Amino acid sequence: MEIIVRFKSLFSLMNLIVFAVMIVSYIAMIYLSLTFFMVGNIAILWLGNGIAIALFLVCSTKRWLHLTLGMISAYIIGIYTYFGSFEIVQIAFLTANVSSVILSAAIFKQLCKEPICFIDLRQNIFFLIVLCMMNALLNVTIGTTALWLIADFPPVLSNGLVWFVGNAVSIFASTLTAFHIVNSVKHRTLSLRISQSKLLELAVLCTATLLILVEVFGRQHYNKFTVSLIFLLFPVAMWVALRFNHYITSVWITVVFLACGFYSTVKLGPFMFMFNDLSYAIFYMQIYIFTACSTALLIGTINTEKESKNQMIAKLNQQLDNLTKIDPLTKIANRRKYDESIKSALAIANSEGTPLTLIAIDIDYFKLFNDEYGHLAGDDCLISVANGINQNLLRVNDIVARMGGEEFFCILPNTDAEAAIGIMQRIQASITALNIPHQASPVKPYLTVSMGSCTVSKSDNIDAMRLYQQADMALYAAKEQGRNTFVTTKFTDALT
Repeated sequence: MEIIVRFKSLFSLMNLIVFAVMIVSYIAMIYLSLTFFMVGNIAILWLGNGIAIALFLVCSTKRWLHLTLGMISAYIIGIYTYFGSFEIVQIAFLTANVSSVILSAAIFKQLCKEPICFIDLRQNIFFLIVLCMMNALLNVTIGTTALWLIADFPPVLSNGLVWFVGNAVSIFASTLTAFHIVNSVKHRTLSLRISQSKLLELAVLCTATLLILVEVFGRQHYNKFTVSLIFLLFPVAMWVALRFNHYITSVWITVVFLACGFYSTVKLGPFMFMFNDLSYAIFYMQIYIFTACSTALLIGTINTEKESKNQMIAKLNQQLDNLTKIDPLTKIANRRKYDESIKSALAIANSEGTPLTLIAIDIDYFKLFNDEYGHLAGDDCLISVANGINQNLLRVNDIVARMGGEEFFCILPNTDAEAAIGIMQRIQASITALNIPHQASPVKPYLTVSMGSCTVSKSDNIDAMRLYQQADMALYAAKEQGRNTFVTTKFTDALT
């Protein structure tokens, strides 16, 4: 039974899709490499391995068998259909490609246990060391050994060095872009949100890149001055790395490598002027482009990490600032938040000519409540009252703050005296509905509150301290009237 289940799992729909994607993408890259990047019988950019590594990194290890079978099948089909035959010497290259991809991907995944996204410095360093350098070294070592054993081709150091650089460059040129595309498709996050100004900057960058590729790398050079223009690639590489995200940077790197690789195959570019030998020109072109782009990649990653940390610090500082403005017991605004909010609300009221109401609220005989039921019950009472008040403040800018002890203040922007009365009635009803016993109260056998409000209009000379004092005086008047009631007043310039 277990064997049958495993057999069905081997041919599940997802496994077949993974197998098919590997075959189609790898064959496409074989044709691209053999059509546009062939020099003699050597492809200076072998893009299939970059696509394969991207698929191995995105897919879970339980699908690696299907990826491996797909890679082997794709290589055999691609080589056979392109050349019309599959010679025994190709087994050496097939062994080298498959082994190096699987081993380097396994080592990279082991080193980067966290989700792979290539947006931190550590993963990008491992990418250069493991997926580019180590993969190329494995490819050369396994390939030359296999050629020696199968076809009796002894290793040649110079050929091995060219093979090494070509493989490292090919992985660098194709893996990052392929990974971002495949990973985005898998997680359905393939979207680029970019501002209009950033889009304009990107257009300028693309224009600058195109001019450099066409005018510097895409034509014949006849003097040393025009050859020196190759250094224009460095500031543009820094530009894209420091100003744009990792996805755009990786696409830019791929475009630069493909363009320079193609120009080299047709014997164009500054390196043909410096080296009459085509193999030398291509070799040093690859090293130069790899150096410029890898430096930009690492600098851009460092800059991205720095910006990310700065954003995190700013967010934490904002959270800390918010915590210092919240009463730890009731979780509503505290005195500091009140002072900040009343100044802002008064400034808006003055500039827009809208009314503003401040309500002062005090729990009736709260000291007697604490003496009767204890301080823990008193804390629960404060929390319940704060929630009861807060649920009646329905607008975003309405704020209730605990000013200390059992006293609360409500800031109500764009609220006149009549509207304030309705709010106080609802608050009073909410506190009554809590039905908190208060047998020690001379007013009622349950908890009650007294309230006083002060409303300012557009004609008033508004002052925060006087507004506070007059609302507090209205609260005192409510207490004088027997408590469990409210008193409304209008703001006056002079205290009476």
